[in-house]
Amino acid sequence: MTEWTFSSLCEVVEEYNTLTPEQAGELLRLMNRRFPYNLYNEQRIRRRNALQEAIRVRDMITKASQLFPSTIASSDITAGAESLEGYAVVLTAGGEGERLRTSLLKRGVPETSLYNFTKATFGLPGFPGKPGTLQINLASISAMCNNAGIDIPVIVTTGPEGSATSAVIPKILAAHNNFGLKNLRVISQDERLFLTNDERIVLYNVNGILQPVTHPDETGGPLMKLKQPSTAAGGSSILDWLGDLGCDRIIVIQATALYDRKILPLIAAALGSHDCLGVGILRDSFPANDPYGTFVSLKTDTASMTMILEQDIRNDITRTIKDSSGRRYFLPYNTGFYAFRSSLLRDNDLPDFATPPKEIRPDLPRAPKIGYAATDIIRIAQDPVILTIDPSLFGVLKNADDLDKLSALGRNFGLDKIYEEFMKKNTY
Repeated sequence: MTEWTFSSLCEVVEEYNTLTPEQAGELLRLMNRRFPYNLYNEQRIRRRNALQEAIRVRDMITKASQLFPSTIASSDITAGAESLEGYAVVLTAGGEGERLRTSLLKRGVPETSLYNFTKATFGLPGFPGKPGTLQINLASISAMCNNAGIDIPVIVTTGPEGSATSAVIPKILAAHNNFGLKNLRVISQDERLFLTNDERIVLYNVNGILQPVTHPDETGGPLMKLKQPSTAAGGSSILDWLGDLGCDRIIVIQATALYDRKILPLIAAALGSHDCLGVGILRDSFPANDPYGTFVSLKTDTASMTMILEQDIRNDITRTIKDSSGRRYFLPYNTGFYAFRSSLLRDNDLPDFATPPKEIRPDLPRAPKIGYAATDIIRIAQDPVILTIDPSLFGVLKNADDLDKLSALGRNFGLDKIYEEFMKKNTY
């Protein structure tokens, strides 16, 4: 069965019996257009697979030896922009920024001024023209390309079609002529139905129209989207398009952060002959309530891998592991920056992933969201390495309290001068 019928919807939609005949008809048409039955069934199967995989991973961790992963210190690397030859950069900009929006409203910012709001494009104080972190990152990469005489393809990932980020970001890029970048593409994430624990579809009211509760397919969704045919890449996948441009390696960074300009070359140089790299920060201590995902190598009788253990699945042993240096650091925590060879993603799919239970609707039991985890790019690698950096090299925008701090950090990196100079030379 590929299309929904009234009877099949009735079986799986929460509180379907409360709908009027008109609402039921509208819902039937909407679901057949956006989430036909075969797609729902595929997502239901993926949900089961993700929950089984979570159990398998937890069981493996209890049986495996935990070891300090292979690391390379950024202080041991010398790298310039030329290290980025053959690389593309993915800027993840899909977050709607609800936490930032809420904190701005609490500060008294009028809701009317937050029209077309996205976190990655919200203006930073102290920068000429008040650009967002996305615009600053793009201008910085463009300036690096111009100064070094190289071409770095850039992919900006947004939320699902219909989201604020998918509507706002392409318009900003078009208004600035893609910030002078010769090869820039925008791709939107896919989305999934947010199913209850008994695999039912939940509805919510949007301006009088009933919609299914959905969510983006998590942090790894943008990576998996690189493998799919893309209208932006002329019908081929983004990976194929990058291959045609001579790029066989990819760096993934958050578009809602600002970085010291040396961090991209450092990541590129550190990947070297490895197939995957994660960027981490060494811990001086490791309390039980530390919230950050943790890089660790696991070894069993039959397999070994490096992966990121989140707070809910690591154990007491994880917090005792130290490196062999004189400082005896604890395990590094994840920053959310990655680099990998395109062949790693081309030849392997990320596994389906289940988050800890989240709220679907206040009156319903919490349930996991299902998607892909970007952290699993480390897990599928055969020869990964962790680049350890100083936390002073970057800052991330999360809420309104970060705006002034991030702006000061960006100015310390000289990004305000770079942005100002770029805009003077490129008036659109």
